Amino acid sequence: MFTSDKYDLIIEAIKNDDLSFRISENGLMTPGERAARATINRMMEIMQEQRQDIEMASWEKLTRILTHEIMNSLAPIVSLSDTFMKEPAIQKSEYFEGIKAIHDTSEGLRSFVDSYRKFSSLQRPQPEDIIVDELFAGISSMVDADVHLTSHIQPSDIIIHADPGLMRQLFMNLVKNAIEAHATHINLSAYKYNDGSTHIIVSNDGSPIPEAEQKDIFVPFFTTKKTGNGIGLSLCRQIMKISGGSITLLPTGTNGWNVSFEMEII
Repeated sequence: MFTSDKYDLIIEAIKNDDLSFRISENGLMTPGERAARATINRMMEIMQEQRQDIEMASWEKLTRILTHEIMNSLAPIVSLSDTFMKEPAIQKSEYFEGIKAIHDTSEGLRSFVDSYRKFSSLQRPQPEDIIVDELFAGISSMVDADVHLTSHIQPSDIIIHADPGLMRQLFMNLVKNAIEAHATHINLSAYKYNDGSTHIIVSNDGSPIPEAEQKDIFVPFFTTKKTGNGIGLSLCRQIMKISGGSITLLPTGTNGWNVSFEMEII
């Protein structure tokens, strides 16, 4: 039954920015209560989807501005330092190493910033029929020999309509993340639902994502890795968005896995 406690939990979840909260189906409910539960849960889903859209649009705009301004500033530094390094007098002088350091640092920063352009310049999807079994087979080539890969497809002949290149890029990012999290086992599952949608789940036994960081993992620039650039998962969400689907981090421990991402493809 609906009690004030349930409504208090909803309010608390919204205050804590937890739009993934859902009212459980446990317990007996009248038809009116079931309708209210479904309405509230759907409302939370819509709020979560709208927040994600707003976040994505804001980060896309910021990324475009930052990359444009930074690249414009770096270009002359890289060009001038490269020119100086080619001068015989400079090559023989004590200034060469300093100029080389400026050049290499600027070039490295330019390459780093250029990677963020992928976030706002993804190609327009060119969807075609993809046999999921073949898609999973292709993923195996991305996995190191010492990582065990398993898969499950139900039914076995699932076909999705999506852009092959974007799908490969998405799975490459998820597999790379799993390997960097020291996963020894990656599992791929695909299910066809009665509503016609396909759900693909990529799970691994690597290091769990701390609960405090889970809500930020899809935010561009956010990373907990010393060598990470924070673009991988945000790129995955962008790919699913422009493909008309979604990607979600499932709770730690789902089906016995430390980390699981679920993609819904309409």
